[in-house]
Amino acid sequence: MQSFQYRVRTPHSALRSRSVTYYLLITAYCLLFLSSHIAFSQRAVPDHGGIWVHDEANVLSASTKAQLEAVLKAERDSTSNQIAVLIVPSLEGEDIDGYGIRVADAWKIGTKNNDNGVLLLVAIQDRKVRIEVGQGLEGVLTDALSSRINRNEIAPRFRQGDYEGGITIGIISIIKAIKGQYVNNDPAPSRKRGGRSPLATIIIIIVLLIIASRRRGGGGGIGGYWAAGALMGGLGGGRSSGGGADFGGGGSFGGGGSSDSW
Repeated sequence: MQSFQYRVRTPHSALRSRSVTYYLLITAYCLLFLSSHIAFSQRAVPDHGGIWVHDEANVLSASTKAQLEAVLKAERDSTSNQIAVLIVPSLEGEDIDGYGIRVADAWKIGTKNNDNGVLLLVAIQDRKVRIEVGQGLEGVLTDALSSRINRNEIAPRFRQGDYEGGITIGIISIIKAIKGQYVNNDPAPSRKRGGRSPLATIIIIIVLLIIASRRRGGGGGIGGYWAAGALMGGLGGGRSSGGGADFGGGGSFGGGGSSDSW
């Protein structure tokens, strides 16, 4: 008796379905690998640690950092607005807008009820600066005003290598803009590199401290003198009065602000 062997043929549609399944699996694995690689390559966000002026690029002197910490504390105490500064050597390929949001969210800058936080982010090697504005302050510290501060105040000083002057005037301008007192339509005058006067910067910070410490509607009083005294103590080598417990309110950020280059 002759035996017959039957070959079971796989329908063409089944082969196509199996090929599509393999293709989708390979694609999923590739996407998973890429996403994990991107997440791994993102620049790390430093811990806040109760420090409001983070200088990872080492462009600020210890005395200037102490003075700026005192200015920002006076602003927090008098208005509850929380302004933070982060200076990094490089973004390591990351977009400054995305990194700014990640830092602001991780540090929870601003109070939860008012969303009144601001981040001044500077990347030295990338020559980029960003002002990240909390949603509660977007009405006063607008995108256009943030860009003007970057371009007219900070960038001209950075181009001259005056990072201390640029950071200082940036903070002063942000505080004045929130109060509705900042007006500057023209670029800052150019100055020779190394020609900045430390005394002029100190005087500006002292005046700012006295103004920032005054309560709205209430005059200077003891608060203004306390702020000036705190700054003078910092100049004398004393420790900054900025504390570690007045951060992390949980303000919200929606991408308001401006990114610029110098």
